[in-house]
Amino acid sequence: MDANQTDTPPQIRASRKIRYGVSLACCALALAACLLWQKYPVGAAILAALCLAGVIFLLIVRRAVSRSVPAAHSAGIGRSETKEDSLISVIICSVDPVKYELVCANLRERFGDSPHEIIGIHDARSLCEGYNRGVEKSRGDILIFCHDDIEIISPSFDSRVREHLRTFDVIGCAGTVRLKDSRWMSSGDPHIHGVVAYPSAGAWPSDFFDVVVWGGPELSQIGDIQALDGVLFAANRRVVESVRFDEDTFDGFHVYDTDFTYAAFLRGFKLAVCKDIMIAHKSGGNFQDSYKTYAGKFREKYKGHLPEETSDGMCEQSNYRNVTHAQMWKAWP
Repeated sequence: MDANQTDTPPQIRASRKIRYGVSLACCALALAACLLWQKYPVGAAILAALCLAGVIFLLIVRRAVSRSVPAAHSAGIGRSETKEDSLISVIICSVDPVKYELVCANLRERFGDSPHEIIGIHDARSLCEGYNRGVEKSRGDILIFCHDDIEIISPSFDSRVREHLRTFDVIGCAGTVRLKDSRWMSSGDPHIHGVVAYPSAGAWPSDFFDVVVWGGPELSQIGDIQALDGVLFAANRRVVESVRFDEDTFDGFHVYDTDFTYAAFLRGFKLAVCKDIMIAHKSGGNFQDSYKTYAGKFREKYKGHLPEETSDGMCEQSNYRNVTHAQMWKAWP
């Protein structure tokens, strides 16, 4: 069977047959009307009217079928656009030239000859504003948003991002299946999942790391995620064309990630935590007074969507101390 026919919904195949038959009938009617016009003008006019009715019918059927294509088929078309050679745009907001050059060198090593571009925003008024500006400059079918103080450990990072984004719309390293507030980690067990490495001695770059795993040791993909951590997440372009970073509400450097990914979830996009991708992050974040301001804005924005309580907020995590690059490459090839 032809591959195109296999991927085409039944109603589209049926409509094609109908339109083909009606098209032939219209051609026959038009030809007959031309031949009969001199001797039988009334009959020719009737045939011409039938031909016109057939053309109108064809237009109506075509429009009706295009509107009734199942959502699953539409989603499938979108996902097939994420090809193996699609351009990936990496957007980084950074005011530290040293960190920026380090992460860029790491990204170039991981992508190799794979099509990619790195867009640096060095004067962002906020992360939301900077990322929105980066999106406008980007050309990729896949967009990656990440901090400037990270190291991508997994050598197969490029291929895994592409593979996962054929199934999901947004992927990240850590997140929750049931968001409680502006911090994905606040949901506690059993709702949080992820894996991130942190430098053992706090130095950056580092040779030894403490690996933290949430939600069990299996290096699997966790679907039904509602929000992701902002250390690094990737999205198909159709997501950023539908959901923008809210730079009006979050005009600082906090909660941009939870807001964007939760908004994508509420819009119906599929999010996932991919624990088979290892990312090292220099720091775990700062949740002081300025964070509380944006946490309050988040609660106000999403009141009515968030549950009053999801758990006791306790996080059971596995910690692996003083892990080397070689050990991580073995576990996260």
